[in-house]
Amino acid sequence: MANPPPIALPQLMIQQRCVSRIILRSLNNPRGIKLKQDGSLLLVEAGSGDAEQVFSGRLLQFKQDAEAEYVKREVLADGFRSMNMQTRMCRDEIFGLADIAYGGGRWLLSQTDYVAGSRILDLTSLPPLPFIHSRGNLNALCYHPQRQSWLTVKPDTNQAIEFIDGQPEAIVGVLPDLSGGQHAVPVTVILDHSWQQTGGSQPVLISLFSGELQGDADKMGINFEKGVSKIVRLDLDTGEVSAVITGLTLTTGMAFTEQGQLLVLELCDDFLEPMPVDHVPQTAWHGGFKRYSGRLLCFDLDKRTVTCLARHLDTPSNLCVAGDTVFISEGMGLPGRPIANADGKTVALEGYVRKLILPKN
Repeated sequence: MANPPPIALPQLMIQQRCVSRIILRSLNNPRGIKLKQDGSLLLVEAGSGDAEQVFSGRLLQFKQDAEAEYVKREVLADGFRSMNMQTRMCRDEIFGLADIAYGGGRWLLSQTDYVAGSRILDLTSLPPLPFIHSRGNLNALCYHPQRQSWLTVKPDTNQAIEFIDGQPEAIVGVLPDLSGGQHAVPVTVILDHSWQQTGGSQPVLISLFSGELQGDADKMGINFEKGVSKIVRLDLDTGEVSAVITGLTLTTGMAFTEQGQLLVLELCDDFLEPMPVDHVPQTAWHGGFKRYSGRLLCFDLDKRTVTCLARHLDTPSNLCVAGDTVFISEGMGLPGRPIANADGKTVALEGYVRKLILPKN
C-alpha cells in the first residue's frame, strides 16, 4: 500500500495549552528518560561538559515518595565521559550518555564517546557492561520485538543501525541529505504505531534534526535553515525512506500516546549568538540555539491535524509518555552559565525535567 502524502506543518495550528510543571532541577544535560513499571524514573545525564569534570555522565533513578513526588535520587551508574562540543561546533552542545530503553528483557544505555569509542551498555548488571562497541555518534535506542533486534541512529553518518545478539551491526537505512544539501542528522527512532499490518516488518519513524549549512564561516554555529526538519518512515525490509511530517525546525524527541497520536519536540525556533571558540560568555548568551523557544507538537496522523501543546521549552531533547503524562528533558549546555529565559530575564542554565498532563480527548 502506498504511503500517504506527508503532513506539512501549518503556519497556524490548534493551540491547546497543557498543565505542566518542573519536577526535577539542577541536572547536567538530561537526555533519555523512561518510566519503570514500579513508577520510578530512569534518567540519563550526558554530564556537565566541564573540562574539570570529564567523567560526569550518570544514570539516575528517581523513586516516588508518599505524595508521588520524585524526590528520592539514586545514582545507578556514573563515571561516563562528557564531551563539550563548543570548540568544534561553536554551539552549546554536550555529548555523552544519550538514551535508555527497555526490550527483550533488559535495559540498554547508549553512549557517544569519540575518545574511547561509542558503546551500547547492558544494565542487567551494575556497573553496566558493554553490549556493543561502535564508531561514531550513537543516539536513541529502540527495541523491535518482531525482529528481536535493537535499533539506533547515527547523526554523524546519517544511518539507521540494527543490532542482533552475536552479529555485527547492520545498516538498515541511509537518510538522504535535505533540500539545501545539509545532512539529515537522525536523532530519534521509534516503532511506527500508525502502521497498518500488511506483512513484513513493522517500520520505524525517525526524526531528522537537520545539519548545519556549509560555506559561510561567519555563520558557523548558527547556519541552520528553518522548516526543513522532517519525520520519516523507514521500511526495515527494503530500506525505503518516506516523509511523514515536513516543515519542522530541529526535531528531537518523539513518542506515541496511548491514543495513537504522535508527539514531537522541536528544539528551538531560531539560531542566535554562536559560542566563542575560546571562552564562555559571562553575560546572557543563547549559544547557537535560541533559548526557551522549543515546542511540543501533537500530530493526529489519521485526521492530519496538528496541535501545539507547549511553547517556551528550553532546548527540549527527549520525552517519555506514560498514560496521560509526558516527561520532557530540557536545558542543554554548560550548567551555570547565564542565559535569557522566556521572559528575557537572566538565569543560570540548568537541566530539568518537566511533567506535562495531556488533554483529555
